[in-house]
This record gives sequence, C-alpha cells and structure tokens, in this order.
Amino acid sequence: MTWTQFGNVAFFWAWWTFFEAVWIAVLWQSRTRVLGEAVYRMPGVRRVRRGAGANRVDTLLAELARRDVPADHQPDEGELLDRWHRIVTGRCVSVLLQAMPVLLVAILFWWATLLDSTMGTSFWMFAAIVGFGVVSLSLMAADERATAVSDPAGVVTVETIRFLEMLLVPTACRAQDSALDVHGKLFGRLCNALRAQARHGTRTMPPAARARVRATTEHLIEALHDADQRFLFGEGTDRDAAVHDLALLAADVLRHSCASRAQRDSLVVVDPRLLADAPETEEPDATSEPLRSRLLAGAGTLAVAMGLLAGAVLLPGGGFAEDLLTAAGLASIALVCPPLRDALLRARELLVGGSAADVRATGPTHEEAGATAPCQNCADRSAVVAGSRPVG
Repeated sequence: MTWTQFGNVAFFWAWWTFFEAVWIAVLWQSRTRVLGEAVYRMPGVRRVRRGAGANRVDTLLAELARRDVPADHQPDEGELLDRWHRIVTGRCVSVLLQAMPVLLVAILFWWATLLDSTMGTSFWMFAAIVGFGVVSLSLMAADERATAVSDPAGVVTVETIRFLEMLLVPTACRAQDSALDVHGKLFGRLCNALRAQARHGTRTMPPAARARVRATTEHLIEALHDADQRFLFGEGTDRDAAVHDLALLAADVLRHSCASRAQRDSLVVVDPRLLADAPETEEPDATSEPLRSRLLAGAGTLAVAMGLLAGAVLLPGGGFAEDLLTAAGLASIALVCPPLRDALLRARELLVGGSAADVRATGPTHEEAGATAPCQNCADRSAVVAGSRPVG
C-alpha cells in the first residue's frame, strides 16, 4: 500500500472517529446515552438472539423460585427480558460501529500487502494502525462510561444478572477461572454499580433526597457484605441461608432496576423491609466522583477538545464552521482547565461590559435597601422585636 492510499484510508478513519467522539461527548454531557434506545426501533432487531436470552431468564427465575425467593421480590419476566436484551443488543451494535473504522483500515492494509508481495511494509504504517486501535478502544471505554452515567440502573441490571447467575448457576462460569476470583470480582462490580446508581441517578434531586438514597444504598451494600461473608465462611445450612439472603436482596434490586429508563419514576432501589435486620452502617461520605472517573472524564474532554480543534484545522476557509469548532474546542478545554476558564470569563466580561463586582459596587439591591432602612415606627424598637407588628 502506497502512502497516498494509506493517507486516504486514514482520512476516512479520522473523520469517522471525529464524529464518533463528538457524538459520545454530546450524549455524555446531556446524560442521554441509553443502550439500545435507537437500535431497538429497527424492524427485526427485537428477535435477534431473543430466544437465548429468554432461556437464561427462565433459568434464573427458576433458580430464584427454588431458593424460596418470594414472587413479589422477583422481577417481571417480560420486563427483565426486554430490558436485558435491549442492553445487550445496543452494546453489540455500538462495538461493531466503533470498531468498523480501524478494522477497515487494517483489512485494506493487509489486503494491499497481500496482493503486492514485493512491496515492503512500513513500520510507520504499522505504528499508525496500532495508534488507530488505541484511540478506538479509548472511545469504546468512553462510550461505556457515558452509558454508566446516563443509565446507571441499566448497569445495575446487568451486574445483578451476572452476580445471580454466578451464585445460582455456577456451571455458567468458565472452567479455567477460579470460583473465588470470579465471585469477588462480580460482587465488587455489583457494589460499585449500586454506588454509581446512587450518585448519578439522583443528580438532579434535592440534597435531602440524594442523602437518603445514598444512605439506603450503603445500608443495602452492608447487608450484601454481611450475607457474602456468611456465604464465604459458612457451611451447610448456614451457607444455604446466606445464599438465600444474597439471592433475595439481589432479586429485589433487579426488580427495581430492570424498568426502562423512561418508566422509572421512583428512587427506591430495594424494598426497605429487607433491610430491617441489616447491620448498621456509617453515614456515607459526600458524593464526589472517584479519582479514576474524574481522570477518565478529564481525558475524554481533552480528547474531544483536540478533535474539535483538529476539525477546525482541517477546514481551511470554513468560515463560521471553523470558528464554531474552535470555540467549542476552547470551551471543552475550559471545562477541565480552571485558568483558561477564568480567562474566558474575564474576556466575556470585557466584551459584554461590566461584571458581577461592578454590579455589587454600584450600590445595594432593592432587598438590601429594604433590609437596611427600617420604617419610622420600628426605628425606636429593639432588634429582637423590630420586625414584629404592633398590637392594637
């Protein structure tokens, strides 16, 4: 493959990846990334591999019934199947679309070198393809993060199903995996998904509602930890009782989380009656994003900003489009760079005229004037009763 041909293919990859990065960033910021939301509207998609999913759901519900989990704490079969199949289908289509550009570049490069065996392959072409693959994998991770932020209940649904299958249907695990390693990994992912749901699912709620959901979630996680410890260290009837408690809590969490995002109108994550005998937990800390999540969010924002600025460079003489891309790139960098954000705010104040400090310096507001100028009847009264009305 000549450098001209490789440049044309790389140009196609760059534009595809650029629009994909902008699309992921917009859905991330607007909290509207829901797996399968658009794909499920296509005809025939609902029937793709739905039978296999129905068999897994039937097996899971049968095991829950065998463990004496009451029916009112189990998820609805149709609702669970629809939610799970929608998420799996959406994830498969997303991975296919995100991997298509780099796969096309690699296949065309391999095909060109196969047809012309006399042409030497360049190291820089290999390095470029590896770089394309790294960027595509990073976008897949960013898309997964955008989904977790936009639809945390869907992540809880998937992680709960995986944990219940590992707990009740152990034959589903691969033979080369350690049972304890798989158990610890899936249990940790379930707890992380529950905390993420409490953090992102209540983003627009009042502080009191957010604190209550966090406290309930931490109480639930403490109950899961207690049952998990009894499961890992118990034998005989004690172990069976621990499995029943784990299955009961996880099934009720699944019942509340498997409702579609558009139909969720409650902040309840688990039946409060199941937490009556759970051990007490400490007050949860403030809802700050974990360091890894903040680093990923910052890296994703910088990547989108670089893509926007690169798009402005690739559009010479683009006029309004070039200015718009440049402004959007600077705004994206300002989200993670406080000095630049302050500089842009000062520039806006200079362009618009005036600032908040100037407004405060002009004099007291109407409310402040009313507060500092008491009426004549109240002037000679004490400060304690100055606001009360005279009797008679």
